[in-house]
Amino acid sequence: MLTETFVAATLTANKAVAHASASLKDVGIFLHEFQPQSTFRHGYKKSSSRPGCVAITDSHIFAAQADKAVINVYSRERGNQEATVPFPERIHSLAFAQNAAILVLGTEGGKLIIWEVATGRLTSSAAAHLQSASCLCITPKNEYIISGSADSSLHVWSLLKLVSLLQPTDNLETQEPSRSPIHTFSGHRSAVSAVDCGHSKVNTNFAVSASEDATCHLWHIQSGQILRTLLLPSVAVSITLDPADRAIYFGCNDGRIQSFDIFRQAQKEKSSLSGSAGAPAIQLRDGDSWVAPTTDIGAAHSLTLSYDGSTLLSGHQNGAIVHWDVAKHRIVNEITNLGQPVTHIEMLEPEGFVNRPQPRFTVVNVVKPNLELTSSVDHGTCGVPAKYNLHVRQPALASELEMDTFEQAIVGAGFPQAMLDEALRSITIGEQASLATNTNGSDKGKAERLEDELCRLKQQVAVLQNVEQKHRQKKVARMKLLEEIDLEKRKAYFEAKKRGEDGDAAMKAFEEKKALVELESDEDDSDVHMDVG
Repeated sequence: MLTETFVAATLTANKAVAHASASLKDVGIFLHEFQPQSTFRHGYKKSSSRPGCVAITDSHIFAAQADKAVINVYSRERGNQEATVPFPERIHSLAFAQNAAILVLGTEGGKLIIWEVATGRLTSSAAAHLQSASCLCITPKNEYIISGSADSSLHVWSLLKLVSLLQPTDNLETQEPSRSPIHTFSGHRSAVSAVDCGHSKVNTNFAVSASEDATCHLWHIQSGQILRTLLLPSVAVSITLDPADRAIYFGCNDGRIQSFDIFRQAQKEKSSLSGSAGAPAIQLRDGDSWVAPTTDIGAAHSLTLSYDGSTLLSGHQNGAIVHWDVAKHRIVNEITNLGQPVTHIEMLEPEGFVNRPQPRFTVVNVVKPNLELTSSVDHGTCGVPAKYNLHVRQPALASELEMDTFEQAIVGAGFPQAMLDEALRSITIGEQASLATNTNGSDKGKAERLEDELCRLKQQVAVLQNVEQKHRQKKVARMKLLEEIDLEKRKAYFEAKKRGEDGDAAMKAFEEKKALVELESDEDDSDVHMDVG
């Protein structure tokens, strides 16, 4: 029998409110079973988190405190608080790259902090947002990070570039690494309130972002091209997508749930399948909204779907967690009320699958940020700091035929070719996204700058080769001339001796001629050096 559970986090807005059970006192994160039996299972204390400030992994839960610049780390295996990690500024959003063991933090100052939780290494991006990075999402294969802010902008970052130990630079004249976004989506005219992305491959994947002016854009992640514009009846504060990218669900600030069926709309408007930016905006009607059970339920701060996409759970401002039937577009029941605003809710992967695949590795203990790794100078050809260590637990390895590329890299003598090809593909994807130029064509992409630099280098080499060839020709001609002068000088010496004259006086004219040739040789060499310089 399958068991489905979810995790819900709350914001301690009113400390005077007491839970009905003494065991729930000071609990801010709840582990709740959804089926087969709806019941509370476990509580994690001392957390009060704002929307978007909780990230859940297979082994841990990370929660950014609403009133402090710290992150509470909880072990799911042991069921306790493992650590409290301070940061230099408050955290306004969290996202976790599952297969990379990397926690992405959006800060109050508008930049991203990348924390490798299995090594302790920290890196940070440029402060690209004018205001705090208030919402984050990561593409399925960890290629891109998408960050949204109240300044109405969304930035797309290459995770590979942000975590690279030796980073390629955008400027050929400097060795400083580039930690800027690869491109920006600026289609919104008001503060971005929520963002999420689809589940497809990166070159065809799309993002969904909503703003406080009740508009929503569907846009291609790599190019930033707007595919659809939706007009909502109220402001969306949370977004989730169907596992097959068939529908989008919005949690609104008035408690309602709004859905948009992508394929049904495509069938209605076949003429708009091209997804051009000029396609007309789609107005979602009030009649298509899923009505909240009460008017005082408050904003739907967080949404989550079941494994098969048939059930939607929403967490609300008044503490209610509501169960919705996706097929019937209506409420089933209120599962529980936590008494505090529910700011995060996430359905976990069901338990009970036969032959469930094992994770590649498990982070047993989170390594706190190690400032020595951040400030140390890179060593070796790979740029790996001397104290850089990976702390994970690897499950029992299968036979060599059943191993994937990651396991082969662990036990093998080197990296498998498939892994190297995948790494090169990821680098290429990141570079392609940064090749976009602005509309007037004044800015060149990195590949164009490299091509220009290569042309200049080829021209310089050609000039040097030409100068060197002329220099050799002149040198050979001077050597022949000097040999001829020496030959004539010796002949003049012997002829003078035969006549009984002074041989040295006979050679003097030829020595002056030779000195003049050598002087011209020195002047030519200085001219060559000036040309090369």
